[in-house]
Amino acid sequence: MTDAQTIASRFIEALNDRDFETLSRLVGEDVAFDSLTGERTLGAGALRSWMMHYLRHFDENFGDVVLMRDAAGQRVAADTTVRGIYRETMAGFPEASGQAYSVASVFVFEIDDGVIARLSHYRNILLFKRELAG
Repeated sequence: MTDAQTIASRFIEALNDRDFETLSRLVGEDVAFDSLTGERTLGAGALRSWMMHYLRHFDENFGDVVLMRDAAGQRVAADTTVRGIYRETMAGFPEASGQAYSVASVFVFEIDDGVIARLSHYRNILLFKRELAG
């Protein structure tokens, strides 16, 4: 079985590379994803669709990654800095005009049987929207 921190690190690398095949291998078929917009999706296909939709609007990369795990090794938190370009207006957000941004972003991974069973993505959404509004 692969270490939870390795799985989390591979997920972030694959996300940065837009490698959706690797992402699909790292998540369980019934993965639960809680997005930064407050939406919950269930299933690997739904997660992939959500990410592709989101990345069409926000061209993001995650850096400055610091991984932390619980004592049991099942949960991993990844504290990151997200840097991106807001390319296309998304409902509930200010109008897009190519704004660049850099904000703190956190992922929490729950690993079960060597795959991601639950993934939560957090950031200060009010600060994020303020950066986009200029």
